[in-house]
Parts: sequence; C-alpha cells; structure tokens
Amino acid sequence: MEAFEEYLQNFPHYTTHSFDLARPFLSRRTLRPGDFFLQHGQICRSIAFIEEGLLRLYYLHDGKEVTNCFCTERTITTSYKSLIIQQVSDIAIQAIEESRLLVLSYEALQKLYQADLFWQQMGRLASENEYITIEQHNRFIRDLSATERYLSIVEKEPELLQRVPLNYLATYLQIAPETLSRIRNKIART
Repeated sequence: MEAFEEYLQNFPHYTTHSFDLARPFLSRRTLRPGDFFLQHGQICRSIAFIEEGLLRLYYLHDGKEVTNCFCTERTITTSYKSLIIQQVSDIAIQAIEESRLLVLSYEALQKLYQADLFWQQMGRLASENEYITIEQHNRFIRDLSATERYLSIVEKEPELLQRVPLNYLATYLQIAPETLSRIRNKIART
C-alpha cells in the first residue's frame, strides 16, 4: 500500500486522513499473465492501482484486438466509461505479466467522494489525465507514420520493448506484426 500512498501524495490536498479513509475499502488482487481484470461485455465495477506488473487495455475492431494502452506500475487502470455509467465495457483489461493490484470498488469510490474533498479532486484529475492520454494516443496514431510510432516507443518508453510481446505492441502501434518486424529489421541495419 506504500506505493499507492506515494501515488496519492502527488495530488493536491492529500492528507494521511484521506488515505486512512480508503484503507478499509482496498482489497488486493493478483493476476497471472493472460488473466483479466475486466472482460469485454462486463460492467466495470472497480478501479485498480498497479503495485507491480503490466496490463493492457484493448478492444475488438472487426474481430481483431487493438491495444490502446499499456498500464505499468504506479498507475491506475479501469474502463472509465463503463465505470462511470455502469454499463457493459467495450474494452478488456488483461495482465501481460504477473500483476499485483490494489482494488477499490465503484461503491467505495462513491463513498470516498462523499466523505472527503481530496477524493473528489483525485477522481477528477485522474479522469482528466486519462482523457489527455487518450487524446495523445489518438494523435500518435493519426499523425505519425508506422516507423515514427515505433521510434517514439524506442525513445519514450523503451521498457515496453522488453516487457510487451511484439503482437501486442503491433496492435498498439496499429500495424501488422509483419510490418513491425520489417521496421525493426530496417532500424537494426542502420
């Protein structure tokens, strides 16, 4: 829980009292590679703080998986749309590595929102950060060539190259695995 408390300290108006309010609502969950935190068609009923591990968020497009996010340690993951409106999710959240999570239910989150202004602000800021991340990824896909997208990962998130299977990375870059292999080979030769 120490990592989660450190994460929360990055938000304005954090107090130990705010964290103490959340403690009774937090539960631990461990996922093995391939396990799901959320499957397509389920209603998202919780958020998770990733203490250790790596998860991916993906959706299906014409029957093919499209990864739209990799969530690493010290971040929060959820299907925001499904969580907020409490309807079925069109995304799945799956562990790539063994992952240890701290989980907070939707109901508990609502209680925390009512009990402490910090939690309202934290929820708003986390949602705003999620929106910014989605916008940046959309521009990343729309504005950069396949090679530029791959080079951006090499430069800004090189750890993903060691941790993420290439087929998932290809879906994140929205290119075929064969195209990713050609790009990698071309870069390796230069």
